[in-house]
Amino acid sequence: MRLNQSKGILALAKKIDCLRGSYETANIISLLRDCGLNEDEIATYMAVTSKLGHYEDRIKSQGTGYDGVRALVRADDETIAQAMNLSNAGGPLGANEIALLRDIPERSKIPDIAIIHKLRDECVQAECVRMARERQQSFTASVRQLHIALEGYAERLRYVRHYYETVEDYNFFADVSDEEIEALRQEGVKVRAIEETFFGEKEEDIIALAKILLKEFDEIFPGRDIPKSNWGLAGIGNPTLRYFAEARQALVALQTGGFLGGFPSEASNYGQWDALSSIAYLAGVHNGSMLSQRLSPRPVEKLNAFIVRAASGVEALGLDAAGFRIHATYISIRRGRPRRAKVVLCKCTSMPELRFEPRDHKKLGRRIMNAWNQRCVLIDGDGFASDLSGQIDRLGKHDVHLLAATLRDEPFKERGKGEDDKRQQFGHAFQLLRDIRPKAFFFETSAEFRGPKHLPFRNRLARQADDLGYAITDFELDALSFGVPQKRPRSILLGVAKEYGSQLRQPILANPIRQTVGDTIADVAFGFLPKIEAIPEEARTPDQIKYRKWARAWLSEHGDKSVPDTLSLIRDNSDRFDKWHKFGFNETVSHIVQPRFEDLHTDSVPLSLPILKRLQGVPDDWLFFGSHDEQRAQICETTPPVIYRAVGHVIHAALTGEDVDLDQAARQKLASGRWKNPSGFGSMAQSHDPARRRALEWREHILREEEGP
Repeated sequence: MRLNQSKGILALAKKIDCLRGSYETANIISLLRDCGLNEDEIATYMAVTSKLGHYEDRIKSQGTGYDGVRALVRADDETIAQAMNLSNAGGPLGANEIALLRDIPERSKIPDIAIIHKLRDECVQAECVRMARERQQSFTASVRQLHIALEGYAERLRYVRHYYETVEDYNFFADVSDEEIEALRQEGVKVRAIEETFFGEKEEDIIALAKILLKEFDEIFPGRDIPKSNWGLAGIGNPTLRYFAEARQALVALQTGGFLGGFPSEASNYGQWDALSSIAYLAGVHNGSMLSQRLSPRPVEKLNAFIVRAASGVEALGLDAAGFRIHATYISIRRGRPRRAKVVLCKCTSMPELRFEPRDHKKLGRRIMNAWNQRCVLIDGDGFASDLSGQIDRLGKHDVHLLAATLRDEPFKERGKGEDDKRQQFGHAFQLLRDIRPKAFFFETSAEFRGPKHLPFRNRLARQADDLGYAITDFELDALSFGVPQKRPRSILLGVAKEYGSQLRQPILANPIRQTVGDTIADVAFGFLPKIEAIPEEARTPDQIKYRKWARAWLSEHGDKSVPDTLSLIRDNSDRFDKWHKFGFNETVSHIVQPRFEDLHTDSVPLSLPILKRLQGVPDDWLFFGSHDEQRAQICETTPPVIYRAVGHVIHAALTGEDVDLDQAARQKLASGRWKNPSGFGSMAQSHDPARRRALEWREHILREEEGP
């Protein structure tokens, strides 16, 4: 489709060139308007030949769609040339890839065609991300090298100082033996050697590294040259900005040398600062030890968000983890009375009692369900607009940063009528954009929405978004790449206000997270297995032996698979039973199999609600309410919260410049009780421990950020 689109664009550009010989430009523009082209399209097509004529064959063979051609027309000559080189790598070249290409540091750009050919099998965007990451990792590695040098220098300095303190203490020599005096003399020889060679050599290393890193720092993190007198003011609005300024000051001080008196430091009205601590934080070192993992993927600044048409509200967990404060979540399924979890017991005569207990609702508490101000008003129902307006009014003068929604997907399935389907909700969603004007939005629906059948509808939505002042992108995300063992491809339509458009990215993982069904559900589906295997083989009952054999056989045959989309469980699919049975599940029963004879006449695993939650990436302690069927529907309709987190991160980064390492963030566990405190969900900036807050925020930005805001 993209190849045909490229050919069509170039054919129209040639036709325009032909018309130039016979007609005035104003007449050509008028003709194009009459043909239905908007001003943006006219400007793009009119400039194709003059800007991209030399690259016609490459554009045609690459399959660059309209968005890519439009971005190339608006790019500078250097970016166009680099884009054409990267197109030989074989990956898609669209607006987002070109925008990302503009952000790659100069030294990371591909220098010659020989390297280009080595990248032929790699995606352009993945390659750009890789190059930027290498630049960041190289910087971090050099900072750690500087920190090691500083630590070695400081250790030797302490040793030398201790020696002179000893020899200058006259009371010390009153009671020492001749052997101790000789040992002290030998130590003096070492001290003088250190003074003559080590300090001079190490100073040269530190100065050289600091000079290199200062130049790198200013390239990667521009705008951090803040006078000390302004540190306090900068820290109030953005604590991280102050830590950046302190880091730069450390590098400036270290490159001047002169360390025999100790590393530069200062205690003033603006707080305590010292170069050694700043470099330690910059290197990711705290209290003398390397942290084994990043402490938090959460951005510092909290943005305001509203979610409409969520299945259960658990989607809000993903946005919260991405740095958003959820002011209201409108759920699409009404719930009945809660159903208490069943506790399963099994007694055996030859062994102690086995217990496998799902968590009790009372122990978990119900406040989790109300943390997101959940409201049961449907997006296309009466009273929705007024209710949402009331919730937004509570923000006062604060902005609505994000409007998110999971829209009905039936209109875009095989039997759906697309734009003309009465069930499609994009009309309601875009009306909300006109009324609310959030800084960003994303709408999620079925993967079929991006098919050729619905291209005209997508184009009309794109023009509407453009008229409303949004830069948009649409793409497909599959939960299978984010650690959910389920093939669940979904279409995402994402937009940010045009002033943030240059920062817009797609949430692509350089290293997708692959989880199997066995990794995900083994401890829930086969909860008795560990205790049975802990029993000596000769002491196991026949039921326990059969249970173990059944569990091991299932894991061997099905444990390394992924499952179909759970939406098929609540849709009228004739092959539903066969489809799920092929993956080892019986979707018509929902009890937990126990090690007893009457339960073991099956080779399948019943699809219980706890197992369904695991297959959807829903935390175990998230509560669903209503009858069994109502809870089942809520779970299956839910968009895995990891998808909301991934999309939330790229939107947050576009609006604030606070980038995070998406690969690291996607590997953080989502828990519904995370960051909970008596007054609600808090951010790092609200921490009462300044040292911890500083460490968290430093790592959030220094170790993750590829380029500064």
